[in-house]
Amino acid sequence: MDFVKMIEAFKGIACVVSHRVNEKDREKAVTIVAANKKYLASVGRLSEEFVPGRPYSYYIEADSNFEALVKACVAGSRISHQYVNATLYEAWLDFYMLPLEEDEEGNGYCLFSYEMNKKTDTEKMSDISADTALHVLKTCIMFRMNDEFKPTLDWVVKDIRNQCESDGCAIILIHPRKKEIDIMCYDSGAQFAPEDEDVFFKEEFYDIVESWEDFMHGSNCVIISGEDELKVVEQKNPAWYNSLKFSGVKSLVLYPLRNRETIYGYIFATNFNVENTAFIREIMELNSYILSAEVENFRMREQLEILGTRDLLTGVFNRNAMNKRVMELADGTVCPVKGTGVIYVDMNGLKNVNDTMGHSEGDKMIKRIASKLTGVCKGRDVYRAGGDEFVIITTDLKREEFEALYEELDKASAVPGEPSFALGASYSDSGTNIKKIMKDADAAMYKNKADFYDAHPDAERRGRQSAGNM
Repeated sequence: MDFVKMIEAFKGIACVVSHRVNEKDREKAVTIVAANKKYLASVGRLSEEFVPGRPYSYYIEADSNFEALVKACVAGSRISHQYVNATLYEAWLDFYMLPLEEDEEGNGYCLFSYEMNKKTDTEKMSDISADTALHVLKTCIMFRMNDEFKPTLDWVVKDIRNQCESDGCAIILIHPRKKEIDIMCYDSGAQFAPEDEDVFFKEEFYDIVESWEDFMHGSNCVIISGEDELKVVEQKNPAWYNSLKFSGVKSLVLYPLRNRETIYGYIFATNFNVENTAFIREIMELNSYILSAEVENFRMREQLEILGTRDLLTGVFNRNAMNKRVMELADGTVCPVKGTGVIYVDMNGLKNVNDTMGHSEGDKMIKRIASKLTGVCKGRDVYRAGGDEFVIITTDLKREEFEALYEELDKASAVPGEPSFALGASYSDSGTNIKKIMKDADAAMYKNKADFYDAHPDAERRGRQSAGNM
């Protein structure tokens, strides 16, 4: 076949790609055997003399996904059409691969043609199969019809796994500052044992996940459909290859979740049906757009909730959260497991520190007190009710347990050289009147504080005396 004559007659960007049957020389496995001027101009090689048989990576960045597409087109004699986000080129690529006749030596060929645009064409994005459209529509409906995000996400991920005929599908989030991975959702097939999951998501997996963006190198996904792609992983990223082999992963499709240009997570499916790669790629790509938006919205809502209920300086609950808790106890929305206890805490000497050493030192003092309170209370709710005032509310302690907690706080406030605080407590076995309990605890705390200053009028406000109303 006269490839040159065929390419010259083609009006758009076009080249003929060869997939060699003899794959011993991996560098020359996929080559460009003919290219028209528009193709050479698009890859910045128009001024050079074209040399047939050069590796495709001479013209574009090496991409295992491109190699896999060429191989699938040639081996399967199937036309391939995709519209993808070519992030390396900051453009959208609308391309076709058309299989051509083999030569006498058994080398396969395909015609590769594409259009590249900076802006997204929504009509082309929506040009998908009916099966894909139905699946994506179900995903959208599930998110719109259900108020609870996590159960909906579980359903969506399970559905994606089923569509991919995969043994595992997961959404993970990455936290670069903490160097941690958050497994947001994971659905596995029956053949996947729980211990396998633990190995797959071991702690050192963060370093591997961090390398995925570089591995994609401008592509919008990673698709491993067999041994050829696994060999590429082995060459470029041995640690990831070893993890895949150890976990029994023979095929993988992986897409990033993005907030604009920043990757904050991934969705992937393992050991999928490689015979249906084109459909699976379509499913995963479109779902990655939907999930990126939904997961990011969920994360933003979580952050807003944290901002609305957490004290930014100390990390303990703020006054808004305390008021909500009090209302729940007052109207019976939340019932005490045992009795209800309230401990008021007021710092000694904060004003003196602010006036003499500055507010930054005062903030450090507040944080030290908050840390001490949370350490003693062991996960129970601690609220910062005001500048130097904290409140502890318990509903799961018997009277003797509550008194033991108070005594432990009392000892913590009297450590030499450490900031001290006044305490006041009140407890009710019935817990029916939270506002009265709080009022009694507050009054006890102010009496304790007054007694301290009466006894130490010239003190630097670091010592204290204990008192309470229990």
